[in-house]
Amino acid sequence: MTIRKLLLGIILILILNGIFFSRALVLETKIEDVPGFTEPDFKGCPVKVEVKEERYRINNYVNFTINGKTYTLDGFFGKYFCFPEGIFLIAGYPGDPHAPSTEMLFLDYSFNKKWERYLARGIWFESYQEGKIILADGCVYWIEAKTGDFKYFCPKTGLITDVEDRTDSSYIATSEGYIYLLEDHELKKGIRATKPWKGENLRMLIDIGVGTKYVAVVYSFVNPLGDEKRGLCVYTRNLIKLACKRLSYTPEDVIVVNNIIFVKDFYTDQIRAYRVYSLL
Repeated sequence: MTIRKLLLGIILILILNGIFFSRALVLETKIEDVPGFTEPDFKGCPVKVEVKEERYRINNYVNFTINGKTYTLDGFFGKYFCFPEGIFLIAGYPGDPHAPSTEMLFLDYSFNKKWERYLARGIWFESYQEGKIILADGCVYWIEAKTGDFKYFCPKTGLITDVEDRTDSSYIATSEGYIYLLEDHELKKGIRATKPWKGENLRMLIDIGVGTKYVAVVYSFVNPLGDEKRGLCVYTRNLIKLACKRLSYTPEDVIVVNNIIFVKDFYTDQIRAYRVYSLL
């Protein structure tokens, strides 16, 4: 078979597939260069931070001791993270709907207080991306590390499962299967990639990968009987649906590089790759 005939065959398949089923083909392919799935370690501080959680029936607080000085924040749990701009201290009641509050303190590396914030909402650290501290639970908060200024977005339903920030846009996934596209932290578009099981779900995992051209979404929902919904969906950057496919394994994370989608297995850490063939 000549290369020309092969290309014509692929184009014909894409056209027929787009007309009758979807706008793209997503086919498993051989893995060559695997991107890194490891999250940055923001605990690698140049100074020692000692965290002591003091728990009482009514009053709970966390002491952070740095270079002999102690900073106290209200909360049941406390964590610290070190970024290029300084040291971020956070305390609160993550996962407790009856005590929704979070306290934060940001220090420079001379241990001067740069800013502090109190939010009457139970949120927790999600990630750090390009100078922004991202907190999430039922809402997403983007906090400027240098100034403490913030913006936020609250979806109508579901908890936040993933946030991916880019220079001009943000993508948010929720436990109810919704994907949101924001521009300058304002809602641009929302879609529902999939639905969880009716009733209780023991697992509600939705993760987003954003590339230069495509957005990939992997999901896994498990009900009390052990039934699992799991799959992969591919979209354009403005959330036009291209294709979806079921997965035979439980996904954990997804990364998009050009037209290749890399998916990490939740249980085995095995990486699988899928190539996107699309006319869009």
